[in-house]
Amino acid sequence: MNIPPIIAAGDTVWWLDRAFTSAAGGLIASPDYVLTYSLRGPVQSGNVDINGVADGGGWKVTITADQSAALNATATPNVWYWQAVATKGQERVTAGGGTLKVTPNIAGLPTNGIFDGRSKAEQDLAAVRAEISRRISGGATVEYTIGQRSLKKEPMSALVEIEERCLRIVARERKASAAANGLGNPGRLGVRFT
Repeated sequence: MNIPPIIAAGDTVWWLDRAFTSAAGGLIASPDYVLTYSLRGPVQSGNVDINGVADGGGWKVTITADQSAALNATATPNVWYWQAVATKGQERVTAGGGTLKVTPNIAGLPTNGIFDGRSKAEQDLAAVRAEISRRISGGATVEYTIGQRSLKKEPMSALVEIEERCLRIVARERKASAAANGLGNPGRLGVRFT
């Protein structure tokens, strides 16, 4: 299935899916079969079923601007789950499934507002680094007691472990983002000898 892995809220998005062979070996093609994408996610108002339109032996599937705008949830991460199903009468064949990430429509945000486009892992990494910096400079209390109440913060070793975990997650996110934007694997270097 050719649904893009990342779309921007408010965009009209379309793609072409080709005819395919079922697990039983039968040809699944239009106009005999109707191909439907079902998207489900963090906001009920964004849940949608989209029928593909016959295009040759395959289907052209379109998410309208209004539909993609409805996918713009405030949940983080803004991940929607999709499943594509081909049907003919009572026959039903699952064509595929996966996830779709919806990025915000930045152009639709007010210019006098604040926007933080960092992922949760990037935000956590910044917070952990700020706490480590406060501890190193001596400006943060690690443990204190007031009356019957006490607070004990994570030891420095635990903060370093959290930082390392966040760094790994951020590196994976950036690698996936680079690949999704057609930049390939940033860790791979190609060399050609002439």
